[in-house]
Amino acid sequence: MAEKSPNWLKVAHKTLLSRKMDLLEVLQLAPQGKIKYQFSSGGHELAQVLLAEALTHPHDGATVYYRSRPFMLTCGLSASDALAAGMARAAGPSEGRDTGVMYNLPGKGKLTILPTSGNVGAQYTPAAGWAQSIRYHTQVLEEPEWNGALAVAMGGESSVAANGFWAALNIVTTMWYPFLYVIEDNQYGLSVPSLCQTPGGDIAANLSAFRTK
Repeated sequence: MAEKSPNWLKVAHKTLLSRKMDLLEVLQLAPQGKIKYQFSSGGHELAQVLLAEALTHPHDGATVYYRSRPFMLTCGLSASDALAAGMARAAGPSEGRDTGVMYNLPGKGKLTILPTSGNVGAQYTPAAGWAQSIRYHTQVLEEPEWNGALAVAMGGESSVAANGFWAALNIVTTMWYPFLYVIEDNQYGLSVPSLCQTPGGDIAANLSAFRTK
């Protein structure tokens, strides 16, 4: 991950762009029936944009979820492609075959964003696979250009109740793969407060039993 200061002008632009796109969908496109789903990224923008700015290794890989549009915009998804996807237009990244937020971006010498699933928690195990591939390239194939690469998986706090989260966690903590969880915790899932599905409502405390080096 990058240690230099982020491009703050770019950070501000992508943060505000994402918020404006949310407002456009909420106030106009959804009421007009032009989009069927609206998953707001409100409140998530700055953290996601900064994360994207920090992932500078050409072999970094990430998986996202349906509130990850600020991250995607920072990584190169155009606003026009994002809006076209939401409206099921052929100009969108999947030519209209998704809910408007299921994106992927090939690496082409920079961060690779793996294909996304709409299922909650489905993003974690593919990212664990990318982390395993990093280890393979560095330790088995001995390719120095992979040194320092990182796999990242993003999700909301409700996704930590999904089996994919725990399966990936078991793998990466057992094998010490280069893996970063980014859990955006706003204390509320799609339909319930986190206290209704997270023991004690404290994810970090529940993970304290996992050993670290």
